[in-house]
Amino acid sequence: MATEMRRPRTARFGGRLLAASLAATALAGCTTATNSQSPGRTQISSAQAPHLGQILVNGTGRTLYLFVADPPNQSTCSGACASIWPPATTQGAPTTAGSAQQSQIASISRPDGPPQIVYGGHPLYYYQADTGRGDTRGQALTQFGAEWYAVSPQGQQVQSGTSAGSP
Repeated sequence: MATEMRRPRTARFGGRLLAASLAATALAGCTTATNSQSPGRTQISSAQAPHLGQILVNGTGRTLYLFVADPPNQSTCSGACASIWPPATTQGAPTTAGSAQQSQIASISRPDGPPQIVYGGHPLYYYQADTGRGDTRGQALTQFGAEWYAVSPQGQQVQSGTSAGSP
């Protein structure tokens, strides 16, 4: 009499769960693109911020910052720093719009993820407490041993103003 081998129910369910998890991860990756004409490529633009003037933002209006401790074209923010100040990354060559200048933009390799966008030699970051379009809560903060500033379209740190939320 032949004995039928049956896979445990948990093994069948686990395979479906893994497939669903992988599909969700793939879909989540698709939603990170901010340049609809070139998916995966981040677009850097400019916006007028109260008390700061023109600053760099991403395609959804999120403020971009520089870290004063970073040497030119090199990021020193990783681990706990990168969890609070996530690097602005791109899957392809980043593009510009508004007053942002294409000649100022580049990207650098990171050991912990996709390439990071650099503008005027400054690696760019977001601040995790900025939750809405135009928030500048990270402006002029000192964290991880140095100051953080919004970036002008000329590639300079914007020193006027202090951290603030959206109006």
